[in-house]
Amino acid sequence: MPRFGALERVEILAAVLGGLWCGALYLPWFAMGSTVGDVTGADMIDSSWLPLVIVAVASGLLLLDAISIDGLRSLPVPAFSTFLMPVGLFYTALFILAGEDFMYGAWVALGLSAAAVVFSAMAWVIDRRG
Repeated sequence: MPRFGALERVEILAAVLGGLWCGALYLPWFAMGSTVGDVTGADMIDSSWLPLVIVAVASGLLLLDAISIDGLRSLPVPAFSTFLMPVGLFYTALFILAGEDFMYGAWVALGLSAAAVVFSAMAWVIDRRG
């Protein structure tokens, strides 16, 4: 069984957190009263498929790089993913700043997206050091 180095472990963690953020889009973010029900993040974001795809691509690239797909060795995957991951954080923070009556899904999404950004940046730093 291959042993993962520090870079691979951080990439896998960032990829998992990004994937969990994609899932957190479908948790209840806002309470809209008893007649309307709860509103998910995917309901709040007009084009929710766009940040979902961007964060999923960043997470997928990190995961593929961590398990050593040879075709990705020529690309700076941690750097590329570090620039894509903040899209989830941006959308989550935007709706938290503009909204009220938050439910647990908004806070879970904020924590997951912030952690995904931090760990993808850590992977980039580790990758740059060699």
